Amino acid sequence: MRRLVCVMVLSIFVSGVYAQTVEEILSKYTEENGQMYLQPFADAFSADFNSGLFHNAKVKKKGFSIYIGVVAQVATISNSAKYFQAYTDSELFPQQGPYKVPTVFGPTEGVSVPIDGTGGMYEYVFPGGFDVDYLPLAMPQITIGSLFGTDFTARYITLDVDDYGKIDVFGWGVRHSIDQYIPALPVALSVGYYNQSFKVGEYMDAKTNVVNLQTSITIPVITFYGGLGYETSKVDVQYVYEGSEISELTEPGDEIKFELEGANTIRATLGLCFNLGPVKIHGDYNMAKQNTFAVGLGIGINEN
Repeated sequence: MRRLVCVMVLSIFVSGVYAQTVEEILSKYTEENGQMYLQPFADAFSADFNSGLFHNAKVKKKGFSIYIGVVAQVATISNSAKYFQAYTDSELFPQQGPYKVPTVFGPTEGVSVPIDGTGGMYEYVFPGGFDVDYLPLAMPQITIGSLFGTDFTARYITLDVDDYGKIDVFGWGVRHSIDQYIPALPVALSVGYYNQSFKVGEYMDAKTNVVNLQTSITIPVITFYGGLGYETSKVDVQYVYEGSEISELTEPGDEIKFELEGANTIRATLGLCFNLGPVKIHGDYNMAKQNTFAVGLGIGINEN
């Protein structure tokens, strides 16, 4: 039965069921296989983090406004993101493969392959993943305005997760009203820039940037909103290679470093916000190479 692992930020990986952590599994991989193992996480994480940033496009030209709430995002993990083509990496025999093996989101059971190498037969083991179907994130968010039609958004959370140490999440953004310069425009229109970062212990450091054009129109209770954005993201990874009995291309104890880029570049957003007095309930669907859903609940004062 498929599982929805819905715990804040990276705790999807924390469960007594698993004897190993992500870092411990990574330590069995040299750089090339390690990159492929983690790439789906970079794609899903960056897509999540760039979702739920706005629920309308209206920015007052002047005067105080504020929104305080919690925003949750969910990236769906496709079956193709659960496997990658891996090669053996040992000096005891020529490189062999490719073999279809789990990514970080793949099945928990690893893949063992028999290898006929120098000195006899060997069993080469590719580690398993964490059997994840959805990657959820959730964090508090605040938006404060307005100065000359400009408001400011911030996100922040820090927590300690078993086996991972300290996790820090921080994001900020600014957006500026365009419709204030076009009085006859029938919809609200603004442009925003958002920068966000996420750090896990000492082995993972991620950053994302997104620029988007936002639009919305409000009837008494409902705001219809949407946007078109361009985003970039990267995840810097470093860990100590522990090796295995048959892997000798990289010496145990060597530090491995590499950088991953998120798959998304262009995203389109369609959303709906219910304005129940100061209470705002909103949700949107983000279409890109990695699709995501975002929902939020908060209090908004003088937003529209």
